Amino acid sequence: MPNRPKKKKRPWRDERKPFQRRAKDNQGFYNSARWRKVARAHKARNPFCVKCLAEGKVTAVEFTDHIKRIEDGGKKYADSNLQSLCKFHHNQKSGREAHGYRENNN
Repeated sequence: MPNRPKKKKRPWRDERKPFQRRAKDNQGFYNSARWRKVARAHKARNPFCVKCLAEGKVTAVEFTDHIKRIEDGGKKYADSNLQSLCKFHHNQKSGREAHGYRENNN
């Protein structure tokens, strides 16, 4: 029986573990007390989803999301880089980003 060829190690790419979505783990940042405090304050100031409001609907916010990703140079705690999203729009945006698509807004 033939042997399967070994995978080539690409030193310019981060090692990815099976069933792990992102090569760079931001879990420590999103679990920090400072981020939770900033996110909670942003949700209090902006209680409705910005995408739903643009569509003429009113939906309660579930997530505080970065407009420009941290990996792409977005500021972590700047209010100008944060937006309130419902679950539907957050999953839609995150799914596009996971597949390499970026939002056009800055």
